[in-house]
Amino acid sequence: MSHQKGGHDVLTTNLITLLVFAVFLIVPGFLFVIGTNTGVYSRFWFLDPKQRAAYWVISKRMFCWFAGAAVFGAIWSFTLWAVLRA
Repeated sequence: MSHQKGGHDVLTTNLITLLVFAVFLIVPGFLFVIGTNTGVYSRFWFLDPKQRAAYWVISKRMFCWFAGAAVFGAIWSFTLWAVLRA
């Protein structure tokens, strides 16, 4: 795919990248990390011990999710660099 400035190919590439980002990061992140049964937090969630504990669990899951993605991305990038360099 050629990348022309201001051309159709750049827009297509950006849309595909956004779609891949949504499919592989946002959707699984919402379904598996945050979850569908988290409930609604009040405005002052940090004052309620139950809501604070639930928020902390979700925050830890999200941190692990993004840290895992960063490690995988680094390994993937290094592998591609090593393969393309050889």
